[in-house]
Amino acid sequence: MDNYDRASIPSLADCLGAADETRELLMGRGCYAEIPALLGRLYQPRGVFLVSDENTWKAAGAGLAEILNGAGIPVEGELRFPASPRLHAEYACISAIKEKFSALPRPAVPVAIGGGTVNDLVKRAAAELKQSYLCVPTASSVDGYTAYGAAILYEGYTQTMPCPAPLALAAEPEVLAKAPPYLSSSGFGDLASKIIAGADWIISDTAGPLGAPGAERIDEKVWNMTQPGLAGYLERSTDAARGDSGAVIALFEALAITGFSMQTFKGSRPVSGSEHLFSHVWEMDDLSVDGVPVTHGHKVSIGTLASAACYEIFFADPSGPPSPPGGYTRPSLPQRLDAVSAAFEGGRSRDLVVKTAGEKYMDDATVKRVREAVTDNYRELRDRVLARLPPYGKLKDMLGRALCPLKPETIGLSRTDAIATARRAQMIRNKYCLLDLVWDMGLMETVLARFEDSAEYLR
Repeated sequence: MDNYDRASIPSLADCLGAADETRELLMGRGCYAEIPALLGRLYQPRGVFLVSDENTWKAAGAGLAEILNGAGIPVEGELRFPASPRLHAEYACISAIKEKFSALPRPAVPVAIGGGTVNDLVKRAAAELKQSYLCVPTASSVDGYTAYGAAILYEGYTQTMPCPAPLALAAEPEVLAKAPPYLSSSGFGDLASKIIAGADWIISDTAGPLGAPGAERIDEKVWNMTQPGLAGYLERSTDAARGDSGAVIALFEALAITGFSMQTFKGSRPVSGSEHLFSHVWEMDDLSVDGVPVTHGHKVSIGTLASAACYEIFFADPSGPPSPPGGYTRPSLPQRLDAVSAAFEGGRSRDLVVKTAGEKYMDDATVKRVREAVTDNYRELRDRVLARLPPYGKLKDMLGRALCPLKPETIGLSRTDAIATARRAQMIRNKYCLLDLVWDMGLMETVLARFEDSAEYLR
């Protein structure tokens, strides 16, 4: 156990207190009735602009509008996205929100009523409008409700755009519990991914002092908001997708805490690692099954299993890391950029990915320092990382009990394509993680070949 794990596990209230953007979280049966008073305490003006989709309007919006009208809170305007096709967090929707909001007759508070997509759209739109907003979540499906930043598809590339978290949230347990099961399983997949994010932060913390681009040191305060209590929350929330109301609430609390950690850190490092890079690639590919987009958390579930497999393969030998294949030569920067360009040929995001690949390419001296440090301190690093990771089989069983996808075919991918995604996933973010270490050690093809040959991983 690392020293920063020895602190007491902070509560939801502690994490809210540590956040510097969100001031209140209403959570409990009947909490919507407290929203008029909340608006009076925190927001000026008190009139509201309600944003939802057709499903979340039925789940929460209509009832909330009735409460607001009864309390004399004017609903200055409303934007309701269609239920079908499923809403995407793409910039065109932000433009639609801004246009509708700017045409209101009087100032109003933007209110996001919905899941992670509605929240991210309103969050970014509110930031561009220089407005504080209220979040009314309708499912325990993502950690983005309380997070700083929003994941938005822009010019073919899912980007975490900077924007403040909501000033307040109001989460009604009955609404959360009635969400479709796939949304709760998606939220569990997002929560389970923090296992990989913690391991990746240890990798980043190791490479940071050596000058590796995108490598961030562990922030003990933020680490202790998410990692020490993670296993307990996962255990308590496993049955969320089966309709267990206590599990749904535990899942929402855990996701809120991880969001507060991002809000405090002002970045996604505490809760997002290589598993999310797999997901981001599949979002760029518009991954869907029978025309229905795969949820973020379900993509992350497969990304979590893929990343766990890569960890077990890289750290399989207690005596040292694998050796690069014979004749391996590290690509030069021009060669690397050519390879990245080819990997994203035809995609709208290609130029941006190539730019990112150039920014994260390490000079030979830095690569040498990283390789030597990892080799010299391999056993200690291995012990620290594997202490955080359950065995692959146990992780798979846990995700299965939570009704998360376990095989790539479930989300519309072949096993071979899912494994091969690791190459492109390593290219897209300047955020040091296991995939970067594997590539810098000259072991990407070695690890992926062993992954492909395995009788266990992603099967």
